[in-house]
Amino acid sequence: MNLFTVDSLRAGYRGKEVLHDVSITVGAGEFAAIIGPNGAGKSTLLRSLSGYIAPSGGDITFMGKPVASYTRREFSRELSVVPQFTETDLSFTVREFGELGLFPHRKFFDVGMSSGNEIVDIALEAAGISHLRERNMMEISGGERQLAYIARALVQSSSVMLLDEPVSHLDISHAIRIMDVLHSQNRQGTTVITVLHDVNLAAEYCSRIIALKEGRVFADGTPREVLTYEKVEELFDTVCIVTENPISKRPLVYPVPGFLRGGG
Repeated sequence: MNLFTVDSLRAGYRGKEVLHDVSITVGAGEFAAIIGPNGAGKSTLLRSLSGYIAPSGGDITFMGKPVASYTRREFSRELSVVPQFTETDLSFTVREFGELGLFPHRKFFDVGMSSGNEIVDIALEAAGISHLRERNMMEISGGERQLAYIARALVQSSSVMLLDEPVSHLDISHAIRIMDVLHSQNRQGTTVITVLHDVNLAAEYCSRIIALKEGRVFADGTPREVLTYEKVEELFDTVCIVTENPISKRPLVYPVPGFLRGGG
């Protein structure tokens, strides 16, 4: 079943068009990465799917209905969004922050909050941060805070998750930990669509890669189909070597430093 159908989408900001005639479908249960160079329209596509920005042209439907026909609360019950990592003043404990995910459903939890509490506990456990539940959000590391954002998203909706660069600015350990959480959720049926800058993480974890360039779909397919050296070099305008991870047998991309190719 197609969850999202995007047909000839045009979208942008303040009169400047960023996406041009983008058409894709995303089915239930997919784990899809959106990759591409800076300014390609990755975040704009994700924000369009989440209903945060309205298209200037074309159509986006979710479960057969136009995204624009959902109220914000209705849509928030169906899917959750993890925005780009930002430093904010969050005077909540980790558990209180997770409880914010209950807001779109609050009328269902007005009587007998035990159900809501159980959902929060399950989400914290899934994100691997149950031991941090009483810690203040400002006292934990950036990677742990990002896991708290993912836990809150799971409380809100574990059916469909949209994530914008969830591992940017994180060390390797936390990046792998977050991707492992998303992989586990996908194995349990969650549809995951995420913007990623790290093409090797996209190759290892995702079953599908949507590559954008200059606001258009450049390539769309499995990691092996999209991450060839010819396509990666054209997509990012850089020389690279693509080999195979000996363990996973997935593509492994090595950019070639400029000084090794006569670039200085």
